[in-house]
Amino acid sequence: MLESGTMTLGVNYWASRAATEMWSRWDADAVDRDFQILAEYGTTLLRVFPLWPDFQPITLLKDAGHPGGRPHEMRMIENGFEIPLPDTPAGRCGVSELMMRRFETLADLAEKHGLKLIVAILTGHMTFRQFVPPALDGRDIFRDPIALKWEARFLEYFVSRMKRHPAIFAWESGNESNHLSEARVPEEAWVWIKYIHGIIRENDGSRPVIGVSGLSVTSANGQNWLIADQAELADYLTVHPYPMWKKAGTEEFNEIRNLLFTTAESRLTEEVGGKPCFVEETGTWRPIAADPDGIGAAVRGMLWNLWANNCRGFLWWCAFDQDSFDIAPYDWVQPGLEHGILTADRKAHPAAESMKRFRDFLEALPFRSLPPCKADAVCLLEDSEIANVVCILAHQAGIRLEFQAPGAPLKESSVYFLPSAKGRAGLSTRRWEALLEKVRSGATLYLALDDTYLTHLAEVCGAVLTSRFESHDRLEGDFHAFRLSLPRKVRVRMKCLHAELLAEDPDNPPLFFKHSYGKGTVYTLAFPLERMLLNTPHGFDTDAWKIYASILPKQHPVATANPKLIVTEHPFDDRKIACILVNCSMETAEEALTVAPGWKIESCRSDRPDVRLDSSRILHLPMNSGALLMLRKI
Repeated sequence: MLESGTMTLGVNYWASRAATEMWSRWDADAVDRDFQILAEYGTTLLRVFPLWPDFQPITLLKDAGHPGGRPHEMRMIENGFEIPLPDTPAGRCGVSELMMRRFETLADLAEKHGLKLIVAILTGHMTFRQFVPPALDGRDIFRDPIALKWEARFLEYFVSRMKRHPAIFAWESGNESNHLSEARVPEEAWVWIKYIHGIIRENDGSRPVIGVSGLSVTSANGQNWLIADQAELADYLTVHPYPMWKKAGTEEFNEIRNLLFTTAESRLTEEVGGKPCFVEETGTWRPIAADPDGIGAAVRGMLWNLWANNCRGFLWWCAFDQDSFDIAPYDWVQPGLEHGILTADRKAHPAAESMKRFRDFLEALPFRSLPPCKADAVCLLEDSEIANVVCILAHQAGIRLEFQAPGAPLKESSVYFLPSAKGRAGLSTRRWEALLEKVRSGATLYLALDDTYLTHLAEVCGAVLTSRFESHDRLEGDFHAFRLSLPRKVRVRMKCLHAELLAEDPDNPPLFFKHSYGKGTVYTLAFPLERMLLNTPHGFDTDAWKIYASILPKQHPVATANPKLIVTEHPFDDRKIACILVNCSMETAEEALTVAPGWKIESCRSDRPDVRLDSSRILHLPMNSGALLMLRKI
C-alpha cells in the first residue's frame, strides 16, 4: 500500500448508523455490513478512530483543601460509576477491556473483507469537537505531565495489544492532533510528536507511523507545524486538502483549480519533506459544491491527477453521510453532514461509483506501478498557499516542477522558479547567493517580483524598480504572442538597464524581462503572477501559463492545444512511455493529439467506456475524465 507508482483508495470510517458513538453503541453486524459495501466499491484502506474517552475513560479524583484541588487518585468510569483501576495490564493503563475487544472485532471484520487500517490512536479531535478523557479535560495535552503520562500508558497498551493483528497497516497519533492543544513554537510541536511516535515505535517497530497534517513550509507568519519536522519524525506524510476552505473553492468544483488542489498539496509536502505523502482526507460540503453527479466526476478527475503525479493514496471524508444524528458535534452549526460516498443507509453516491471504476481500471492494467514523471525544474516556495497556482501553470505549460523549501540546500537543476517572491522569499543570504551561483554557472532563473527585496536585484534582473503604488486597476500586458489581463492591487514601474524587454503595458511600462547573468539567464516578471491568480476566479482561462512555457519550452511525445487537458509522461524505458491525459474542465474535450515524430500510440485505456481515441487521433474525453495512452518508439 501507498507505494510509489500505485494508488491506494480508501475512506475515513465512522459507522453508518452511529458515527462517533459507534464504540458506546457497538453493533458488530452493522460494521460488518459497512465493510462489505465499502470493499465492493473499491476501498482497500480505512482510517479508523478509537475515540479517546471511550477507550481510556479515566477521571482524576482530587483532595479538597487545596486551590483547585490536588490530584489524589486516577479512577475509571464504567457504566456511569467510578471504579478503582483494575489490577490488570489494561486497568493499570486506564484502558477499557470492553472497548479493546470491540476494536479487535472491528480489526477482524476488516481482515474478513480485505481491508487494511490506519489507526488514529489518540482520537481527541473530531469534527470541531474535542474528545478527551474526563481526567484530562482542561489540561494541556502537549505539555501537562499528567496528560503526557496517561497518553503514554494508553499508547503503550493499545499498540502492544494490537500489533500482531494483520489488518493494521499503520499507526497515527490521532486525528489532526495539532488541534488537541496549542504549540506555541515549532519546537513544542516537534517534541510532542517525537514523544508520541517514539512510544508507538517502542511497542511496534514493524509498521509505519504517519505524521500530522496541516503543515507549512516555513515558520513564517507564526506557523509551528512544519513539513520538515514531520518528515524527520514520521514514515509517511499526509495532507487534508479541503477546497471549500482554500482558494481552490473560488471556482466550480469540477474545474482545474479544484481538480489539481489535492495533487498540489500532496506533491508540495512530499517534495519538500522528502518522505512519501498521500491524501489522507479530502471532501466537500455537497450543498455548496456540486450535485452528487458533479462530485462523482470531480472525484474521478482528482484520482487521475493524483495517480499521474505519484500521490500514492486517496481517502475520502467520509464513508457515510452523517445527516441523521442529533448528537454533538453533528447537531452543532459548524459541521457539514453530507460528506459520504455512501448514504447513511449504505446506498452509493456517484463518488463511490467513481472510486470503484478507478480501482477496477487499475487492477486491469498490464503493469502494477506507473513510472514517476521526471522533474524539469526546481521551484523554491515559501508560501504553500500558492503551490496550487504554480502546479496548475506548470502543468498547463507541460513542465514538471519539483518543490523545495527555500531554506534547504539547493537541489540540482538547470532551471529554477521563484514565484511571487514576497520579501526575501524565505532565502537567507547564503541560500540566495547559492542560487545566484547556479545562474552564473549557466542555470535559468524565473523570478516574479512581489515587493521583493533580495540583494543586487538590478544587477541580477538587468532592470530596476523606479516607483510602486497601490492601483486597484487591471494589468494589461502585451506579451507579443498573447495578451494578459488580470486585476491587480499594486503597480510598479520599472526601467530596463541591460535586460531584453519581453512584455509591456499599453502605456509602455515594462512587465517582463530577459537578462544574461554570468553564463545563465534570468527572466523577471514585474508583478506577482501566482498571487494574482490565487485571487482571480477563472484566472486559468487566460494565457498566463504561456509565461512558464516561454521560460522552459518542451516537446512532448503527445501534445494538445487545450490548456485544461493536462498531460504527463511516464517513461518505462527509452522505447516505451505512458502518457496520461486528464480533462480538468467541465466541458467534453474533443481534441486532436499531436504525436512527436518517431512515436506511435499503441493503446488507449480509461475507467470510462465513453473515452475513446479514433483513427485520426481525435481524443474524446468527457469532463473530469482521464485516458492512459501507451506509446512506443517506432
